[in-house]
Amino acid sequence: MTRTLVLFLAITIAVVPGYAKTQDRPEAIVKSILDGSIEESAPPTEQKKTVKPAAKADAKPEVKAGAKQPAVDAAQSRPARAKKEKSEDKLQPLPPDEVLLRTGIQLYTSGLYDAALVKFREIKAKYPESQFTDKASMWIGRIHLNAGKLDEAIKEFGTVPEDRGEYPASLYFIGDTSYRKGSTPAAIEHLVKLSAQFPEHELADDAYLLLGTIYLNEGKGGQALESATKIAKYYSKRETIDDAYFLMGQVFEKDPGLRDLESARRIYQIFLKKAREDKEPNFQNSPLLMRVEKDLRAIESTYFKMEN
Repeated sequence: MTRTLVLFLAITIAVVPGYAKTQDRPEAIVKSILDGSIEESAPPTEQKKTVKPAAKADAKPEVKAGAKQPAVDAAQSRPARAKKEKSEDKLQPLPPDEVLLRTGIQLYTSGLYDAALVKFREIKAKYPESQFTDKASMWIGRIHLNAGKLDEAIKEFGTVPEDRGEYPASLYFIGDTSYRKGSTPAAIEHLVKLSAQFPEHELADDAYLLLGTIYLNEGKGGQALESATKIAKYYSKRETIDDAYFLMGQVFEKDPGLRDLESARRIYQIFLKKAREDKEPNFQNSPLLMRVEKDLRAIESTYFKMEN
């Protein structure tokens, strides 16, 4: 363990009551990464909150921070099929609110945002009790976000009730949009709420990643490191894992309080090993791969050029 990491541990234990009793401390997770002993654990669920399942005509958001938008899987772009009768497939008629949702999604994915907005608003106006109203709100919010109408986007995302299936996703989008707007406290509030209350949600790791990015940009390296290590510990099979390793490297490379080029170098080396030797898909296909190679070369040529 490097001197900076030891100092970080000492400060954290002194400042945070009961922290020494926590088994999954950030510096302990970093150490397990560096020595190769890290094992994935289930995310903590002490504050886990349940919500009603989302409507079946689901539009699952993508999971890369800063580039999120509702996505459409193949099942959402075509009518459902009934069971075979007499060797023939028969199409099942869909209710009008679902037809509007699917039409809006098709228009959105075709880039016809104004026309899509009309369809999503029509769901809310004509079918206020529909199971798809919350989903329509999420799409409307996304359209506003794409148009740079941040206040309108936040307002629309905020219409999703707390007990509905779309609520955790709405927390993420409000957090993301708030940060883009420059409202950092509001962004942190909503992202922390998502990660704490819904740790098993598909966007929980994205919330930690965006939190880590915010903290690093705000000069709070300890909190950035904590967010990144939570992904490494609890969500190692998700697509954000490469971002988490890169974020850890960035903390050790750039944060004034935790700057430790040896640790940054080793994190980047592990990243490249996972990509080249272990051929782990999330590292091998990472858009960050070239950036990690570049940063590692810069560190080694500047600070480790005396090594053989």
